Amino acid sequence: MIRFKIYDQGKEVADMPLNGSYLFAQDEIPVRGRLEFADGELLGIRHSDSAIGLASLWNVPEFGKVFLQTTRLPERDKAYNLNVEIARGRLLRLNQKREEWGMVDLQLTEEHHKLIDGAMDNFVLALCNAEKPGQAALYADRSLKLAMDAGEAMAAAHAEMFLARRSSTQGFGRHSFGCCFNPSRIKDKEYLKLIKSNFHFVTIPVSWRQIQPEEQRQDFELLDECVEWLSHNRIAIKVGPLISFSPNMVPDWLYIWENDFEQLREMAYEYVTSVVERYGNKVQAWDVVSGLNADNCFRFSFDQIIEMTRSACLAAKRAFQRCLVLVELTEPWGEYYAVNQRTVPPMIYADMVVQSGVNFDGYGLKIRFGRGGAGMWSRDLLELSGLLDRFAAFGKQVHLSGVQVPSRPDPRDNVGKIGDPGFWHEPWSEEIQARWLDSVYRIALSKPYVETVTWQDFADCEDGILMSGGLVNSDLTPKAVYETFGGLKKNLVKPTKK
Repeated sequence: MIRFKIYDQGKEVADMPLNGSYLFAQDEIPVRGRLEFADGELLGIRHSDSAIGLASLWNVPEFGKVFLQTTRLPERDKAYNLNVEIARGRLLRLNQKREEWGMVDLQLTEEHHKLIDGAMDNFVLALCNAEKPGQAALYADRSLKLAMDAGEAMAAAHAEMFLARRSSTQGFGRHSFGCCFNPSRIKDKEYLKLIKSNFHFVTIPVSWRQIQPEEQRQDFELLDECVEWLSHNRIAIKVGPLISFSPNMVPDWLYIWENDFEQLREMAYEYVTSVVERYGNKVQAWDVVSGLNADNCFRFSFDQIIEMTRSACLAAKRAFQRCLVLVELTEPWGEYYAVNQRTVPPMIYADMVVQSGVNFDGYGLKIRFGRGGAGMWSRDLLELSGLLDRFAAFGKQVHLSGVQVPSRPDPRDNVGKIGDPGFWHEPWSEEIQARWLDSVYRIALSKPYVETVTWQDFADCEDGILMSGGLVNSDLTPKAVYETFGGLKKNLVKPTKK
């Protein structure tokens, strides 16, 4: 068991919301445990005496409410000061990235050094006041604010340096900027006009449940219409996910075979083959499997998850050899693993897909913030940049296949199951959404292995993952983020030579 005292403006608090909070062990892998308050302390309880850390949504005054974590800490009789440990965890992350990026010639400015030195000085004062925990928490809070500012400034500087290098050598193709197409608006002429004028690459979302509602019947009518229109207008197409074992993506009839993995694998293979063969060279890329790291409604073992990934990718490659086959990871920070250990931590899954010799071309990553569940708690730019850096070691393309934040707080609570999502700098608004897109696209596209960035919804959708996550409103009137997106694309994409 590990114990924490928590302070707000130097005063001890007896409670705080724990939506999404979890314990983690080595390599930041979430572990099963219980978090609760008792006698004014936050208790992290698990049946192991190994060092563990805490990750939780944390309010940083004048910065935002974002997910942060402590370092791994050993058990001890005295409660830890959570404010101090959160600051310690962020300073460790900051120094790790400063050393890593310094090896690739990132030159920090005087302002960067001032922020980092200020964060370190305040943290030293927090340690010197350990016997006065309220005062120590105040110094730790100041240290954390400066460290958060320094981290984002470093991430932005690193992005600008590598973005300039990438732009000077090759620039970005027209297909670097994409969006998800809403098939229900295929008859909406104004919607289609905006898609055609803004994008050379779109993703058509599909599901096994939608395409094969009955075991012996496949329904391609809507997908046919979408593919035909996009192909006719020379817009590159990605389709997916073909295979996902999220409950709302799986056909009801498939549950008949839930205890027969071999049969499920064969059915998935046949289904992927039939879809990819049907569209041949009209579709350039496929999200063949999605979320197998996080969604496991059939309770597959780890080996079965990898085997299903292998089989589905093989089916796509054999059906049309020249297609781009992507393996998509949802919830890439892996919070889900703390409560469902029938799943696989995202980085372990990504590594094993490579190590197992699966024939695929790249990873897709969904990065969505602004709703308090399913891995969508808000995070800062240094954390996002660090996540992308971890994928460089796999030697595969990375496609951000579903990027999105809302333009206003989401009022839905899913019958009380959705908690506080946090926010970045200020509560979500059109202006913050536009600032976030500009910052995140620059960071993502500065990474030489990131090929495309796809915004999740072009237009707001009432029943979408985020109601107000579109570049335009549901009536197609533009938001501030629409202008930011257009300006960024114009600035980065070089015109095609005639």
